[in-house]
Amino acid sequence: MAVLIAAQIGRTNAVVLTLSGVLKDILLVFASMIIFRDPVAPLQFFGYSIALGGLVYYKLGGEKLKEYFGGFGKQWSVYSSRHPAMSKFVIFGMALFFILVVMGGLFPYVPAEYQQSAVSKVQGAFGGFGGSAGP
Repeated sequence: MAVLIAAQIGRTNAVVLTLSGVLKDILLVFASMIIFRDPVAPLQFFGYSIALGGLVYYKLGGEKLKEYFGGFGKQWSVYSSRHPAMSKFVIFGMALFFILVVMGGLFPYVPAEYQQSAVSKVQGAFGGFGGSAGP
């Protein structure tokens, strides 16, 4: 393994090795989400998307990204002139998705089994209001 790492650094540089490690971590998280159904909080998903965006920026560079976004802007203006109602629906959907991601990041994810145990502990601590008392 050490020989492969040394060969990769010799052919590229240490930054590529670091970025390939980040990509490997992202792929492992996505695989665990799909295969093992591991839950991922919206804030974690947002962080991984930032890391993936950084990898794309490093790979393409600023000028290529400006070129791609310029082409996207032209295509979007043609699409929105042909389909004004659908373009408004897409913009509304993206805004709603962004708001849900931000609000999901503000409110931490707590699994259901922990929520119930926390409620029963609070009820036991305060003498059992509105239900059964005890841990």
